Amino acid sequence: MFARTKDDAIIELDQVGNAEGCPITQVRTFQIHFALTDQGDLALEQFGEGTKEDVIAWAYPLLENALADVYSGKGDEHYESLPLNRRAAIARAVEQERRRLDLEAATAEPQTELGREVKCRTDMPTILVDRLVRKRASKKLKSFKGRGKPS
Repeated sequence: MFARTKDDAIIELDQVGNAEGCPITQVRTFQIHFALTDQGDLALEQFGEGTKEDVIAWAYPLLENALADVYSGKGDEHYESLPLNRRAAIARAVEQERRRLDLEAATAEPQTELGREVKCRTDMPTILVDRLVRKRASKKLKSFKGRGKPS
């Protein structure tokens, strides 16, 4: 997906879910590797070098700190081989990140009553609701034929 603005990105991401209130940034280098499954689908195989770390550092700073503490100087350990206390530290950081993101996710309400009703029913991003309502209203106004002279 390519988007020129943050609003365009939110609208494009709505194909997956409502992204308003989520942290959004421009990414210049992003690598992912896919594998073809036996069912003919794509599965994420792995991130390219540095991509996962860059995303975590930007989007999840609390988790980044916890991972640095848990894995610092420990070589090439895997999560499954970590002691329970270190796994618990990761779980706490994940929970803190989820709470932090929930608090930051406050979004603006649509500009019109119709827009607020549409948003409530569809969970579309406010920017998309407002854009659609404006487009529909403009179309209605252009086709409006008044009677007599305006006063």
